[in-house]
Amino acid sequence: MKTQRLTLLVSPEDKRHYRSLAKERGMNMSELMREAVRAYGVSTIDDPRELVALTAELREALPAMRRSVRAANASVERALASIASRQAKPTKTG
Repeated sequence: MKTQRLTLLVSPEDKRHYRSLAKERGMNMSELMREAVRAYGVSTIDDPRELVALTAELREALPAMRRSVRAANASVERALASIASRQAKPTKTG
C-alpha cells in the first residue's frame, strides 16, 4: 500500500486539542484525522424534506417525552420523601 503525505495547517490551539482527542482515544493524530474525514458527511441530511419530517416527528414526540420526564421526577421526589421520612423516625433500641 502506497502512502502519501497530506499537510494540514491548524492553529496551535487546534493542534493541542486534536492531540488531546487522539490521546483520549488511544490513537495518533493521523489516525484521528483519517477517522474524522471518513465520518464526515455520514450523518448529514441531504434532503431538506427529510429534515422537515424528522423535525415534525420530534415535535410530535415532545409532549409525551415531557410527561414521561415529569412522571419520573415525581417518582423520584416521592422516593426521596419516603427515604427522608424513614430517616427522621427515631429507631427503637433494645
